[in-house]
Amino acid sequence: MDVLLRAVMCFCLMGWMTLGWSNAAQYTSINMKSNIDKLKVHYKISKDQLFNGKPVFPKDTFEDSERRVLMSVVLDVYRSIFSQMLNQTVDQEVIESLKYVKGKIQDLQKHYFLKRIPELRTHLQNLWAIETSNTTVQGKALSEFITIYEKASKLALKIHLKKDNRRKRRQAQRLKSHIM
Repeated sequence: MDVLLRAVMCFCLMGWMTLGWSNAAQYTSINMKSNIDKLKVHYKISKDQLFNGKPVFPKDTFEDSERRVLMSVVLDVYRSIFSQMLNQTVDQEVIESLKYVKGKIQDLQKHYFLKRIPELRTHLQNLWAIETSNTTVQGKALSEFITIYEKASKLALKIHLKKDNRRKRRQAQRLKSHIM
Protein backbone atom coordinates (compact mmCIF):
# COMPACT_ATOMS: atom_id res chain seq x y z
CA MET A 1 0.00 0.00 0.00
CA ASP A 2 1.50 3.33 -0.95
CA VAL A 3 2.24 5.94 1.70
CA LEU A 4 -0.37 8.43 0.48
CA LEU A 5 -3.20 5.89 0.57
CA ARG A 6 -2.09 4.72 4.00
CA ALA A 7 -2.05 8.30 5.23
CA VAL A 8 -5.53 8.97 3.83
CA MET A 9 -6.86 5.87 5.54
CA CYS A 10 -5.19 6.83 8.79
CA PHE A 11 -6.66 10.31 8.82
CA CYS A 12 -10.12 9.09 7.94
CA LEU A 13 -9.88 6.49 10.67
CA MET A 14 -8.54 8.94 13.18
CA GLY A 15 -11.25 11.44 12.30
CA TRP A 16 -13.93 8.81 12.70
CA MET A 17 -12.37 7.59 15.91
CA THR A 18 -12.11 11.03 17.49
CA LEU A 19 -14.94 12.97 15.83
CA GLY A 20 -17.26 10.32 14.44
CA TRP A 21 -19.61 10.12 17.36
CA SER A 22 -20.91 13.01 19.38
CA ASN A 23 -20.30 11.11 22.63
CA ALA A 24 -16.75 10.12 21.76
CA ALA A 25 -15.25 12.84 23.96
CA GLN A 26 -16.82 11.26 27.02
CA TYR A 27 -14.87 8.04 26.62
CA THR A 28 -11.60 9.07 24.99
CA SER A 29 -8.85 9.76 27.52
CA ILE A 30 -6.48 12.70 27.28
CA ASN A 31 -3.63 10.24 26.77
CA MET A 32 -5.49 8.61 23.85
CA LYS A 33 -6.20 11.99 22.27
CA SER A 34 -2.56 12.99 22.69
CA ASN A 35 -1.34 9.81 20.98
CA ILE A 36 -3.84 10.25 18.15
CA ASP A 37 -2.72 13.87 17.68
CA LYS A 38 0.92 12.72 17.41
CA LEU A 39 -0.08 10.15 14.79
CA LYS A 40 -2.09 12.74 12.85
CA VAL A 41 0.99 14.94 12.65
CA HIS A 42 3.12 12.04 11.45
CA TYR A 43 0.56 10.78 8.88
CA LYS A 44 -0.50 14.22 7.67
CA ILE A 45 -2.72 14.38 4.58
CA SER A 46 -4.30 17.31 2.79
CA LYS A 47 -7.68 18.67 3.81
CA ASP A 48 -9.02 17.74 0.37
CA GLN A 49 -8.12 14.13 1.01
CA LEU A 50 -9.39 14.19 4.58
CA PHE A 51 -12.73 15.79 3.78
CA ASN A 52 -13.50 14.19 0.43
CA GLY A 53 -16.97 13.06 1.55
CA LYS A 54 -16.00 9.40 1.64
CA PRO A 55 -15.37 8.21 5.20
CA VAL A 56 -13.52 4.94 5.64
CA PHE A 57 -16.27 3.73 7.98
CA PRO A 58 -19.62 5.28 7.06
CA LYS A 59 -22.23 5.83 9.77
CA ASP A 60 -24.51 2.87 10.29
CA THR A 61 -28.24 2.57 10.80
CA PHE A 62 -28.19 -0.78 12.54
CA GLU A 63 -29.73 -1.78 15.85
CA ASP A 64 -27.62 -2.32 18.98
CA SER A 65 -27.30 -6.09 18.56
CA GLU A 66 -26.12 -5.61 14.98
CA ARG A 67 -23.89 -2.70 15.98
CA ARG A 68 -22.08 -4.90 18.47
CA VAL A 69 -21.04 -7.31 15.72
CA LEU A 70 -20.24 -4.45 13.34
CA MET A 71 -18.18 -2.58 15.95
CA SER A 72 -16.20 -5.74 16.68
CA VAL A 73 -15.27 -5.94 13.02
CA VAL A 74 -14.50 -2.20 12.84
CA LEU A 75 -12.18 -2.47 15.84
CA ASP A 76 -10.55 -5.51 14.25
CA VAL A 77 -9.93 -3.49 11.07
CA TYR A 78 -8.39 -0.72 13.16
CA ARG A 79 -6.06 -3.21 14.84
CA SER A 80 -5.03 -4.49 11.43
CA ILE A 81 -4.40 -0.96 10.13
CA PHE A 82 -2.35 -0.02 13.20
CA SER A 83 -0.37 -3.27 12.88
CA GLN A 84 0.45 -2.38 9.27
CA MET A 85 1.47 1.11 10.32
CA LEU A 86 3.68 -0.36 13.08
CA ASN A 87 5.41 -2.60 10.54
CA GLN A 88 6.07 0.35 8.23
CA THR A 89 7.61 2.87 10.60
CA VAL A 90 10.93 3.24 12.40
CA ASP A 91 10.06 6.43 14.29
CA GLN A 92 10.12 5.44 17.98
CA GLU A 93 7.55 8.04 19.07
CA VAL A 94 5.14 6.85 16.37
CA ILE A 95 5.74 3.22 17.37
CA GLU A 96 4.92 4.01 21.00
CA SER A 97 1.75 5.90 20.06
CA LEU A 98 0.60 3.11 17.75
CA LYS A 99 1.28 0.47 20.42
CA TYR A 100 -0.68 2.49 22.98
CA VAL A 101 -3.70 2.99 20.72
CA LYS A 102 -3.63 -0.61 19.51
CA GLY A 103 -3.47 -1.82 23.13
CA LYS A 104 -6.50 0.30 24.06
CA ILE A 105 -8.42 -1.16 21.12
CA GLN A 106 -7.49 -4.69 22.23
CA ASP A 107 -8.63 -3.94 25.79
CA LEU A 108 -11.94 -2.56 24.54
CA GLN A 109 -12.49 -5.59 22.33
CA LYS A 110 -11.51 -8.03 25.04
CA HIS A 111 -13.83 -6.60 27.67
CA TYR A 112 -16.85 -5.36 25.76
CA PHE A 113 -17.10 -6.84 22.30
CA LEU A 114 -17.31 -10.25 20.73
CA LYS A 115 -14.38 -12.41 21.71
CA ARG A 116 -15.15 -14.86 18.92
CA ILE A 117 -14.84 -12.38 16.05
CA PRO A 118 -12.18 -14.42 14.20
CA GLU A 119 -14.50 -17.44 14.31
CA LEU A 120 -17.43 -15.31 13.18
CA ARG A 121 -15.42 -13.84 10.32
CA THR A 122 -14.32 -17.32 9.16
CA HIS A 123 -17.89 -18.57 9.38
CA LEU A 124 -19.18 -15.62 7.34
CA GLN A 125 -16.46 -16.08 4.72
CA ASN A 126 -17.37 -19.76 4.44
CA LEU A 127 -21.03 -18.85 3.99
CA TRP A 128 -20.22 -16.29 1.28
CA ALA A 129 -18.03 -18.86 -0.48
CA ILE A 130 -20.83 -21.43 -0.83
CA GLU A 131 -21.18 -22.43 -4.47
CA THR A 132 -24.87 -21.69 -4.98
CA SER A 133 -24.83 -22.99 -8.54
CA ASN A 134 -23.54 -26.44 -7.49
CA THR A 135 -26.36 -29.04 -7.69
CA THR A 136 -25.01 -31.02 -4.69
CA VAL A 137 -25.00 -27.84 -2.61
CA GLN A 138 -28.52 -27.04 -3.80
CA GLY A 139 -29.78 -30.52 -2.78
CA LYS A 140 -28.13 -30.35 0.64
CA ALA A 141 -29.50 -26.83 1.14
CA LEU A 142 -33.03 -28.06 0.43
CA SER A 143 -32.59 -30.84 3.00
CA GLU A 144 -31.44 -28.36 5.66
CA PHE A 145 -33.89 -25.58 4.77
CA ILE A 146 -36.75 -26.39 7.17
CA THR A 147 -34.37 -26.54 10.16
CA ILE A 148 -32.71 -23.25 9.19
CA TYR A 149 -36.05 -21.58 8.47
CA GLU A 150 -37.35 -22.65 11.90
CA LYS A 151 -34.25 -21.21 13.61
CA ALA A 152 -34.56 -17.95 11.64
CA SER A 153 -38.28 -17.67 12.45
CA LYS A 154 -37.63 -18.31 16.14
CA LEU A 155 -34.91 -15.63 16.18
CA ALA A 156 -37.17 -13.18 14.33
CA LEU A 157 -39.96 -13.76 16.86
CA LYS A 158 -37.53 -13.27 19.74
CA ILE A 159 -36.34 -9.97 18.24
CA HIS A 160 -39.92 -8.87 17.58
CA LEU A 161 -40.98 -9.68 21.16
CA LYS A 162 -37.98 -7.80 22.53
CA LYS A 163 -38.91 -4.72 20.46
CA ASP A 164 -42.57 -5.08 21.46
CA ASN A 165 -41.63 -5.30 25.16
CA ARG A 166 -39.44 -2.20 24.80
CA ARG A 167 -42.34 -0.36 23.17
CA LYS A 168 -44.71 -1.41 25.96
CA ARG A 169 -42.24 -0.24 28.62
CA ARG A 170 -41.92 3.16 26.92
CA GLN A 171 -45.71 3.48 26.70
CA ALA A 172 -46.06 2.55 30.35
CA GLN A 173 -43.41 5.15 31.31
CA ARG A 174 -45.22 7.83 29.30
CA LEU A 175 -48.55 6.92 30.86
CA LYS A 176 -46.97 6.94 34.31
CA SER A 177 -45.41 10.36 33.75
CA HIS A 178 -48.75 11.80 32.52
CA ILE A 179 -50.58 10.50 35.58
CA MET A 180 -48.14 12.04 38.04
